[in-house]
Amino acid sequence: MSGTPPASVLKDGNLKASIWENNGQKGIYYTTTFAKVYEDKNGKLRDTNVFNNSDLLKVSELARQAYGRTNELRQEHLQSLEAEQTPERVEETSPAPIQEEQRQTSAEDYLQQQRKNQSKDYGYDR
Repeated sequence: MSGTPPASVLKDGNLKASIWENNGQKGIYYTTTFAKVYEDKNGKLRDTNVFNNSDLLKVSELARQAYGRTNELRQEHLQSLEAEQTPERVEETSPAPIQEEQRQTSAEDYLQQQRKNQSKDYGYDR
């Protein structure tokens, strides 16, 4: 991946699952890579995507944990978007400008679209 660090890293011994945050046309989404860390003959740490038979159960457990962590990251992202869109308390004597109302509506539309896109990731609509 790029120079951006992963959003989260899960480890089990020398195995790791790195969860990456991506920004696409439909908003934020997450991908996961799995690697086995080893030391080469020069003593330098390297990653490989080749796993032997004894690694597979650990990789499957990391995949399960990555699934759960990805869901947590999605929820955290949605909550941060909702927090950004929570209107500040405005005195009743001073109505909000029309532009602010339009911005609030478009933000709410965006949040609804994000939720809809996430439900499609799981193959069902809310």
